[in-house]
Amino acid sequence: MQVAGFLVLVLLWLSMAWGQVLPSRSRSASVEVTFNRQIIRILQQNCQVCHHPGDIGPFSMMSYPEVLPWARKIKTETQVRRMPPWKPVPDYGGFLDERRLTQKQIDLIARWVDAGAPEGDPRDLPVPLEFSDRWTLGEPDLALELDADFTVPAGGSDIYRCFSIPLGLLENRYVTGFEIRPGNRSIVHHAILFEDATGISARLTPSDGKPGYNCFGGPGVPPTGAFGAWAPGVRPQLFPGGVGVLATAGARMVLQIHYHSGVTPQTDRTRVGLFLNRGPIRKEYLYFPLLNTDFVIPPGDPSYTVTASLTVPPLVRAQAISIAPHMHWLGRSIKVDAVYRDGSRRPLIFIDDWDFDWQGFYYFQEPVPLPPFTRLEMTAVYDNSEANPRNPNSPPKAVRWGEQTTDEMCLAIIGFVLE
Repeated sequence: MQVAGFLVLVLLWLSMAWGQVLPSRSRSASVEVTFNRQIIRILQQNCQVCHHPGDIGPFSMMSYPEVLPWARKIKTETQVRRMPPWKPVPDYGGFLDERRLTQKQIDLIARWVDAGAPEGDPRDLPVPLEFSDRWTLGEPDLALELDADFTVPAGGSDIYRCFSIPLGLLENRYVTGFEIRPGNRSIVHHAILFEDATGISARLTPSDGKPGYNCFGGPGVPPTGAFGAWAPGVRPQLFPGGVGVLATAGARMVLQIHYHSGVTPQTDRTRVGLFLNRGPIRKEYLYFPLLNTDFVIPPGDPSYTVTASLTVPPLVRAQAISIAPHMHWLGRSIKVDAVYRDGSRRPLIFIDDWDFDWQGFYYFQEPVPLPPFTRLEMTAVYDNSEANPRNPNSPPKAVRWGEQTTDEMCLAIIGFVLE
């Protein structure tokens, strides 16, 4: 009985001690997550590439004082998975460098914010990332820019302007990556890099005395290639290893920029960085458009569907390595599949919540075989109703394919190599 009584006392003591310990352990767990220990590492891995001074992010996430005022907003945006922005639906395709937070990372951010967003011990900080104010991927082999600022007048219609810039290559090289840095993101709608191996573009002179020349619908000359493109959300690109776009000796680059005007005159001087091959190139990187230009989206329709298809020719064997869907403000969703000759279907990409401000070139984790007679199918859905807050027309009006911002497009650029 004495032993039993002693055990009872021990158990009572342990239960009381355990009850006292639990709250302190809970409190320590709540402050365990700090900015300097865990949160900064999540930001470095997923956020700082856009959220550093001079880039697309609306505020910097490089330091605790810069992040603290936005802590609750960061929690909200990560919990609903709006940030970091990654538009393709999971498990539909499969892409390299997906910007998705794990559930553990999302939960860590929530715990940190709920605990009062503590800074933590400065000794826990990792080595800070460094971002050049000139180039995200480091100094390019070719740094090209406009000779002078281009001025876009206020309140006018959209402008397509081309700028012919010599590459300065004395021999054929391959472009293995590019970075396009708009000088004024508020007026640059998109930019495309064409190659002009003929040099004809250098002889096109403007009638208005401004830099470049008008070039609605294309580069104004027969293009001999294309190096890349930029639209809001597109990040600097390095192509997969051993793949490059041919750049011909003596060629010029035609930089086509689509400008839309603001309420006041605006100037722009866009810069382009091209990275060249340092080793052998196994495959030439080529592009083709999957598109439909013959459609009319009726006014008021909240869910209008447009389709497009293309069949790989009999003698062509290719592999898709990238895809870049493109629509304008009425776009709601876009899906692309590869349908093989035996009827099997391979999903390529599905964006179910299109956002014009977050577009991209998406690189497949593995090249997608495109044997002869493969049919590429695209389905795009548009909202041309008053309820669409992005609708540029009020009241809505019929919208067709076109180059203007207020027009629409149904397009996916497929990047591929030949087998």
